[in-house]
Amino acid sequence: MIKQILTRHSGITEATVILAVASLVSRLFGLLRDRTLASHFGAGSILDSYFAAFKIPDLVFNLLILGALSSAFIPIFTEYLRKNKEEGWVFVNTLINVGVALLSVVLLSIFIFAPFFAKFVAPGFDGERLNLVIMLMRVMLLSPLIFGLSNLVGGILNAYRNFLVYSLAPILYNLGIIFGAVFVVPFTGPIGLAYGVVLGALLHLFIQLPSVLLLGYRYRPYLNLRHPALRRLLILMFPRTLGLATGQLALLFNTIIASTLAVGSIAVLNLADNIYSLPVSIFGISLAIAAFPVLSEQAVKSNWAGFRQILWRSFRQISFFILPTMFFYWILRAQIVRLILGAGQFGWEDTRFTVSVLAFMTLGMIAHATVPLLARAFYARKDTATPFLVSLVALAANILIALMLIPYLKVVGLALAISLAALLHLGGLALLLNKRVRWLKWKELFLLLWQAGTSSLLAAGGTYLMLRVMDLIVNTHTVLGLLLQTMVSGLLFLLVYLTLMELLRVPEAGFIRQPIKFLKSILR
Repeated sequence: MIKQILTRHSGITEATVILAVASLVSRLFGLLRDRTLASHFGAGSILDSYFAAFKIPDLVFNLLILGALSSAFIPIFTEYLRKNKEEGWVFVNTLINVGVALLSVVLLSIFIFAPFFAKFVAPGFDGERLNLVIMLMRVMLLSPLIFGLSNLVGGILNAYRNFLVYSLAPILYNLGIIFGAVFVVPFTGPIGLAYGVVLGALLHLFIQLPSVLLLGYRYRPYLNLRHPALRRLLILMFPRTLGLATGQLALLFNTIIASTLAVGSIAVLNLADNIYSLPVSIFGISLAIAAFPVLSEQAVKSNWAGFRQILWRSFRQISFFILPTMFFYWILRAQIVRLILGAGQFGWEDTRFTVSVLAFMTLGMIAHATVPLLARAFYARKDTATPFLVSLVALAANILIALMLIPYLKVVGLALAISLAALLHLGGLALLLNKRVRWLKWKELFLLLWQAGTSSLLAAGGTYLMLRVMDLIVNTHTVLGLLLQTMVSGLLFLLVYLTLMELLRVPEAGFIRQPIKFLKSILR
């Protein structure tokens, strides 16, 4: 029974359901992780140092590992599985040995020069805060090495279409961080946060490792630098790494700027971003990933009519969900932050601080949700240069706007700069792609924006009134009262928005007719 679960081969439909549910659960555990951190430490110097220390290990992981595994390893390994399984395992061992050797050199160098990197990431820190960044970073440097192995194991499971165990790994990673914050920190001090990260990375690896061993993998000390698959992997990963680099540089820049602002700015920026990323991931990134293989297939066939249809339909679907979510987040931002983070050491001032940042980050939600789809549309056309160049322009805009706004708005100005740069990113990709494949239907676009915008605005108005009514009915200074206020108001928003979109006969609203038809059939 256990062996069947560990080696289970999932079909496309089953895999989609597994990954979607696991992604949602993982995100919820991520919010639980943030609530744990916020309640134990508040938006202060410890969390500032913790999030700042993360940036360099994350940068190493994203540039040297994620680019290779997300775009190159799986197709190459899958090809070996079809032709010569044993040679596929030789490639895996070669990649492990080369990767561990390369990463060890890079990570050891960063460990030695950690004071320099800490000062680079957080130039506004000094004294104890800077020393804490150095200590946390040095321990966290173990995580890219462990994550590298774990993500390689996950890539093997993906190639075998074994998604069940793979989908559990991020959940265990968050549990490791929570364990560190709750049970290790009381004995070790703040350095226990870094131990929690390493523990989470180990759990991420160990939950997947038995499945790969059951599939036949055995470690061997192969080190063939001339292995033909290594060259192919480098060629395939290069464009993806460039794309990841701009995103990582943006995160790094924002951390550098936030370190020069008030204590807690880095913590608030990261906590708000994690809350904000939930709908972007569920509606934007998931739909973009689902559309990518189909877009690639249409591009290979030069079926540009089909390409445009799939791209436009996917864009509409994302917009249908994200536009009301922007209004939903804006009107309920205080309730959302209080429910997720408002406990323990995370006091009212921290909450107000985070609410303000979240409000301005929400303005760019439509851009962050649709850019992954448009970027993949370029990738499907085998054009990696254009999205990379547009992302560089967006990065420059982020820096310029932030430098203009932060003297007046502080970290809120940084959040606004992130949103404005994202909107510029979306506009650049959309217009350049439209110039090449004429995918935009302008009349339909403006009609959708009017329909979704008006419906969302009316839903937000009704929700605001319900918030005031619930203030009179329940005690919102308690968790239960606040939860009831948020749930009732949120359900009203959802009901009003979907009803109005159905009355306006918006095609994407058709999915709500299915449960209605089901209920009618039961009542008969």
